[in-house]
Amino acid sequence: MNHPLVKKILFSEDQIDKRVSELTDEIAEYYKKNNLKENTVLLIGLLKGCVPFMANFLKHFKYECQTEYMVVSSYLGGTKTSGEPKINLDLNISVKDKHILIVEDIIDSGITLDYIKKYLYFKGAKEIKIVTLLDKPEGRKIELKADWNGFKVENEFLIGFGLDYEERLRNLPYVAVCDVTKLKDWKW
Repeated sequence: MNHPLVKKILFSEDQIDKRVSELTDEIAEYYKKNNLKENTVLLIGLLKGCVPFMANFLKHFKYECQTEYMVVSSYLGGTKTSGEPKINLDLNISVKDKHILIVEDIIDSGITLDYIKKYLYFKGAKEIKIVTLLDKPEGRKIELKADWNGFKVENEFLIGFGLDYEERLRNLPYVAVCDVTKLKDWKW
């Protein structure tokens, strides 16, 4: 049974798993062709939303990698971005001369990822690529494209598979459109 705040399921657990497997094959092939120094890519997950996607990604990824995480906030618990990214948890390793793959749950405005890319290049990263499970081009406030994306989505408020409303609903095993008409009077 679906959660009462689910208006419609967009992508099931099986659809997500299949698409992530395809993405990891494409990405591993890209890195194999580019003969990276040390044959390793640094995956950086942006917490908290990336957790289910990152776990699924790692399960399928057939290329040498390291993993790190950052907490960068631009959403303040609601349904709209504040537009001002802030690094709450930085990396514990140097990114100098590294090939980085940012693993993100969704690209909406693009502001946070643009900020992170500039920050990582400033820190000396050699190359930065982006993979996102969901791409919402209509939400863009700046010019930014993912190098790989799982699914393109409409400009709706989404929940599940890492996407939240007020830090809840991340654990739904699918991606769904939230019934925002219920949020005003919703009691947890």
